Amino acid sequence: MNIEILARLIILVCAGIAVLGFLIGFLVFSINRKKGLVGLLLVVIFAAITGYYSYLFFFPLNTYTVKQQITPQFSISPGQPPVMMVLETEDGSQLIAEDGDYLEIKSNLRIKIMGARQNDKSLENVRINVVGFTPESNPSTTNDIGYFFSYRDMQKRFAIDENKTVFKVEIKKDDEKIAEVFLKFILNE
Repeated sequence: MNIEILARLIILVCAGIAVLGFLIGFLVFSINRKKGLVGLLLVVIFAAITGYYSYLFFFPLNTYTVKQQITPQFSISPGQPPVMMVLETEDGSQLIAEDGDYLEIKSNLRIKIMGARQNDKSLENVRINVVGFTPESNPSTTNDIGYFFSYRDMQKRFAIDENKTVFKVEIKKDDEKIAEVFLKFILNE
């Protein structure tokens, strides 16, 4: 069974238990006020916790996460800090992923590559290629900086996993690969 379906089922069961708790609490309150108030207080606490987790499940706050999965493979020179890629979401939030990171992004979220940095300074003469993405407005470009895209815009044949959800992003300086980041799209069901 899919984990999201199971979570929704549990939330619905808990909401049903809360409604039944209110009904039983009011029934007990009409018979014995003190026990009824204690029961209703417990049901209110249970309903609040159920509501909170329902909110967290149905309205997630983060639509992306950065997970370090592999060790960096490239650097401009030994001893230098890693190269970082700067992305922006369609709502204006900025993300930073360093060399070797797996960046998990919801499939319906549109992102734009803003550039690359190292030591808090922008790198010049850098080309960033999202392998599997071609901008519709400029299909001949080899630099994907400045174009919004989402999972829908990706060519699935370039995915590096069986589920067709992970894509490589190569950061090159003077045609030499200096870093790579991986985008993992989380499919909405």
